[in-house]
Amino acid sequence: IFATRSRRCEMPNAIDYIDWRGDIPLSVSPFNEVDNLLVCKLVSLDFTDIVPSEGERSIQEAAQGYFDKFGEEDVRRGVLLAPGAVTMLKKMLKAPRFRDLRLRDYVYHVDQKAEKQFSAMTVVLPDETRYIAFRGTDDNLVAWKEDFNMGSLDAVPAQTDAASYLMRAAWRFEGRMRVGGHSKGGNLAVYAAMHNPEELQERIIEIYNNDGPGFRESVRGLPEYQRIAPKIRTLVPQYSLVGVLLSHDADFEIVESTETGISAHNGYTWEVLGTSFVRCEDFAFRSRVFNDAVHGWADGLDLQQRQELTDAVFGALEAGQPIICSMRPGDFTTAGHFIVLTGTQDGLLCVVDPNSPARSASLWEYSRLEPQIKTLWAYTA
Repeated sequence: IFATRSRRCEMPNAIDYIDWRGDIPLSVSPFNEVDNLLVCKLVSLDFTDIVPSEGERSIQEAAQGYFDKFGEEDVRRGVLLAPGAVTMLKKMLKAPRFRDLRLRDYVYHVDQKAEKQFSAMTVVLPDETRYIAFRGTDDNLVAWKEDFNMGSLDAVPAQTDAASYLMRAAWRFEGRMRVGGHSKGGNLAVYAAMHNPEELQERIIEIYNNDGPGFRESVRGLPEYQRIAPKIRTLVPQYSLVGVLLSHDADFEIVESTETGISAHNGYTWEVLGTSFVRCEDFAFRSRVFNDAVHGWADGLDLQQRQELTDAVFGALEAGQPIICSMRPGDFTTAGHFIVLTGTQDGLLCVVDPNSPARSASLWEYSRLEPQIKTLWAYTA
């Protein structure tokens, strides 16, 4: 039974869940959707040279290696990498439910030329089932461009890497597994499961897409997608601005968050009751408007045009050329307005808005601006 509620009140979140259910081992209370989020979020930590690409470490060993390398402070590492992962890790180390996890086969690659950002890790649960976790979008320009290439290419490099990683992970043992990820990682999980042999698909218990982009209609009609569709669990917050990209099947589940806007994307803010996230009947108005804008923009361009637009925007900014944008109604105007994109910082866009110093001082996600752009011009001296 999923939890629902009709009015705002203070509710525990996924981090609190570790405090009040962490003493219950998985052998007593089975793996659930909150466990899924926490386990898949482990791959958001940088375990390079700590968890081997072929081999494993206990979560205790991996955590100590991480603390020795990066310290124990839980700090923001970008707009999509909000604090929470280190706090989560510390609590998991002490919780009987999670303290015996084993982490293995960690990989992380960023390739500017191939426009690829990819990271994955396998988590071995106490019952020897495995969770194949894919990382979401990092705060770098390569990662953001790759996200939007998902709307114009049959497959982006991270998706093909995910399919290969899942096949290798499955070859290494004979048991059953879950596959999942947060943000782009959720999309990678579904893609990887879809593009593997049927005998491997049969070993998958569940596939979790935690507020990640979906797939175009043409993809969701394929036989390989239909084979895994009953196993897909798609969770999105009511203020979703990432999970509404592209398309999902109609059976996605909307959950409450203690935050609004892009902050709701951070799964640590999703509200928990018992062993489930608190359900919400519909998206917030702001998310519905953004969703309509994204799909209106996507419906107006063919695949080649989407790819050309994405390449043009990122290519100009990488070359240091400012971009003048004529904006549709949205964050900047109720009628029409011009802004200037001046560059990038930590994978986000720098904006000059002559009407608002506050908006000019903010950094903006490409996914947020693109549906609002009516026309744009790159300026060259």
